[in-house]
Amino acid sequence: MRAPREGMRSFRLTLRWSTAAVCLLLWVPSDLPAGAWTLPKGKVWAKAAYFQQRTDEWYLASPEFDGKLFAAGTRRPYRFNGEYDSKVVFLEAFYGVTDRLDLGVQLPFYDQVFDDDTRLEPPSDSGFSDIRLFAKLNALQKPVLVTFKGGVKMPTGDFVNVDGLIPVGEGQWDLDFVVQVARSFWPLPVYANVDIGYRVRMRNDQILRDPGDEWLFNGEVGFNLTRRLLLATKVELLRGAAATDFGFKNTSQIKRITYLSPTIMYNVHGGTTAELAYRFTINGRNFPAGKQLAVGLSQNLDFGTLFRRLR
Repeated sequence: MRAPREGMRSFRLTLRWSTAAVCLLLWVPSDLPAGAWTLPKGKVWAKAAYFQQRTDEWYLASPEFDGKLFAAGTRRPYRFNGEYDSKVVFLEAFYGVTDRLDLGVQLPFYDQVFDDDTRLEPPSDSGFSDIRLFAKLNALQKPVLVTFKGGVKMPTGDFVNVDGLIPVGEGQWDLDFVVQVARSFWPLPVYANVDIGYRVRMRNDQILRDPGDEWLFNGEVGFNLTRRLLLATKVELLRGAAATDFGFKNTSQIKRITYLSPTIMYNVHGGTTAELAYRFTINGRNFPAGKQLAVGLSQNLDFGTLFRRLR
């Protein structure tokens, strides 16, 4: 049986917003190329991370009547016993051009499916998604660290606008402008970091959609419990504006989400760090609800040493 067009549209919008949020940096590496910290000149930081979510609930994109009226943003089950299952692998790396300038790249790989009682074959897709490039410039080191970060998302992933197909790419460009402020409270083994950013979302000409721009906020506090073990807590907020479809504002595409992410990091050996994060939603709109699990492994290398190893 074919899913109702409205239900499919809501699902595809939900997926699109969820993948955008996932691309935000979740983990806080102990070597700290994330946040306002930058790498020493010639250093390379690389990471592989795995993210998984399975949920049967979401935050409504628009009001829904089911015996009574539920407002947009209410946490509700997917219609028709729907379930969303997403697995993502992130590959990313940063390089210290100078002690204050980093360049980075991030490439996600998605494997995702949505199933409900209305379909015999659930729509699914897998493949590499849109690539992101970053630049970070540290502008101030005392009394606090202040860093300016810029990013661009290029539509390199496969975007196919076919009813029932979940695209791994979004088919449009994003530009990120972020201010990062951080401080280490040494000799106390504690640090804090705040990111405030604005994301410009460009038009997708293939489907005549101009997604709404987004405000981003990330706040985190961490401390070293032992020399090797670091505990951190992170709060992430995304607040998006209404999109424009075929020249008309579409408030059903407004997206909002708040995450809380307790994280554990353990220095395995030298520059190798393992991470485990449990991420759960507080509130939102047009986003999947529920818990998410992430694991990662990062490595710090000297570029000269790496080059000699590759020769």
